[in-house]
Amino acid sequence: NACKCAQLDLSQCMVGQIVLGATGQAISRLISHYTGRPVLGADPKEAARELFRRRGGIPSTQEEILRQADIVVATTGIPNLIRPEQVRPGQIILALSNPQPEIRPALALERGAAFAADGGSVNNVLGFPGILKGALDAKARKLNLSMYLAAAQALAELAPQGELVPNPLDPRVHRAVAQAVARSAMETGVARVHLDEDYFLP
Repeated sequence: NACKCAQLDLSQCMVGQIVLGATGQAISRLISHYTGRPVLGADPKEAARELFRRRGGIPSTQEEILRQADIVVATTGIPNLIRPEQVRPGQIILALSNPQPEIRPALALERGAAFAADGGSVNNVLGFPGILKGALDAKARKLNLSMYLAAAQALAELAPQGELVPNPLDPRVHRAVAQAVARSAMETGVARVHLDEDYFLP
């Protein structure tokens, strides 16, 4: 949805992930799975960079990511890490650390970002209930990237025009995510039961 707001095609974008902890690695793998393209990744720890490289990512630096990436995702936990002058016009900046982001969205937008959001815009309460319900309903042997991607796409489709994500209090949200995850579990062969079409009715 950030790409829609910025009129960018995610499949054609260069994405950069700043800091490759568990969250950063997971975000990078999901994006790469969706786009079929490697993600740039920066981290001060050599072990994190090496794991990222083994998983198909391209180790880089924060400076290079801010220069090259169309979409910058930061999960560093360091407030104000991204300087306003580092923002390129037309970039998408997702500074997701809480309670303070790497750069305030308003400041990134002032510097020409096409779209900017912080950790307050995205909450895992949107995904977890539906992901777990869908996996349990399908009696999935495991959770895979396709199931997570199905959840993300369901959330994107339910977001109001111009918004990044839907309202977590919208009763349709968790059901739609559960249905998408269960269907993906069946399609990818990890479901241990076959759910009939009644399960997937709105």
